Amino acid sequence: MATNNDFLKVLVKDVVLQWPRLNQTYKYNTAKKASEACAQGAQGAAWSVSWDMTTDDARKLHAELKAHYEAAMLRNPKLPAFSTIFGMKRMEDGKTVTFSAKRSGTKGDGTPNTAPTVIGGDKAPLADLAIWGGSKGTVRAWAYPAVDPDGKGGISMILDAVQVTAPVYGGSGLDDFDEVATGDVFDQVANAQNKTPAADLGDDEIPF
Repeated sequence: MATNNDFLKVLVKDVVLQWPRLNQTYKYNTAKKASEACAQGAQGAAWSVSWDMTTDDARKLHAELKAHYEAAMLRNPKLPAFSTIFGMKRMEDGKTVTFSAKRSGTKGDGTPNTAPTVIGGDKAPLADLAIWGGSKGTVRAWAYPAVDPDGKGGISMILDAVQVTAPVYGGSGLDDFDEVATGDVFDQVANAQNKTPAADLGDDEIPF
């Protein structure tokens, strides 16, 4: 079973948010290669958000998460060697790295999960959660060791809270809003959680 030590709090401040899906749960449609709104209890339903980091900042976060995984290996020798950060993608500009975190719509036992906390700059609940990519804010997530269906070990992040300091609503230039480059990776890890000792977490249940 997962313990408190398997979870590492990740706090990234003042970042540009990408593909925010915080107003309700969404799932990845493999046929359309895009995410779509869905009921919270649907298979693969989740709240999620991605954020951009410079390569220097991303390198520091990657090192921290890798060290967390390797510490977990000492407690759980069945974990494979570290391979990746699930949901991480290097952008084509060569200067930016995108990370992602999500929270499943339901827990491992099928009961509804609580939605991530979303607040504004004043720390009050954000009134309109349908923000667009390009908004700015701070993300808090919990990183934990996981293994994908191919047996690769790495770190996944459970979305906990988002503070939106500069929301963006509607507008143009956001045609890629529904494109999810890493959504299928998260789904694969979620499916693998019932098969690997590394991810015996009850699907997004944090034991504290």
